[in-house]
Amino acid sequence: MLSPRADERAAVVFEDLASALDAGLPLVALGGEPDAGDQVLSHLAIRRGVKLGETERRALDAGWRSGRGAAALRGRAEQRQRRAEFRRQVLQGLRYPLLLAVMLLFASLATMALIGPWIAITLALVYVLTALLVWRFFARLRRGDARLERLPVIGGLLSDVREVPYLETLHALYAAGVPIVEAHRTAVAAVQMQDLRQRLQIAQGMLEKGEPLRESLHNSASLDLETRTLLATGEQAGQLEDALHRALRRRQDVAARKLSAAARRLGQVAYALAVVGVVVIVFRFYSAYFTLWRR
Repeated sequence: MLSPRADERAAVVFEDLASALDAGLPLVALGGEPDAGDQVLSHLAIRRGVKLGETERRALDAGWRSGRGAAALRGRAEQRQRRAEFRRQVLQGLRYPLLLAVMLLFASLATMALIGPWIAITLALVYVLTALLVWRFFARLRRGDARLERLPVIGGLLSDVREVPYLETLHALYAAGVPIVEAHRTAVAAVQMQDLRQRLQIAQGMLEKGEPLRESLHNSASLDLETRTLLATGEQAGQLEDALHRALRRRQDVAARKLSAAARRLGQVAYALAVVGVVVIVFRFYSAYFTLWRR
């Protein structure tokens, strides 16, 4: 979440490789290894400085194996670009409150000679405690702790974000020609939240028994009703790949809007707290100043 530049650079590399393949350039001219087999696209991307995830690697390998290498590259480029836009929206919302917090600490340090060290010490302790809470939250998130989904505000955000890795992986592999059962198994492994993963594992068992995807997801109540409806309609119409793409775009858009709104609310709260802090610092500063002046 620190920078979207790596995703933007990867998107450019994927688009450039796809364009070169469409133009008919030989793999040797692109720097490809003739003996790389199905991993030729993965090796090309890695040699150009792209750090591939497991889903991207498998999607590129399957795309080359099925003769859809350029389409697989463009699909990865689109997802990298959307991921970069998503991160930029969130960072833009968080940049202002972080700037206010830093400037408030500097103000307390600059006036410490008159107002004393307690405000600066209090702010430093608050910031350290906040950093520890954020670190603990992300540690629990990496473990997929289901209790996070029951938190008042954060739970609503996670309910939209948690489906994105599953849909992205399933769409990437299925579009590259991987059978739905195998693609779904890999997509389940990409899910972090334990509760959702357990429900999707139930759906995986139903898929392996021959049930269609729509029935497996419905019977296991795995995904949001809106997502299940989109996938069921697309599968019945024989357009599951397009339905997966639309469901992924929908979840990404909803998650981005909610996270951006949450970041704006956080900025408003931070602004109000900063105003209170500035009033306290100004009051303490001028009180100390006039006390010295009278002396």
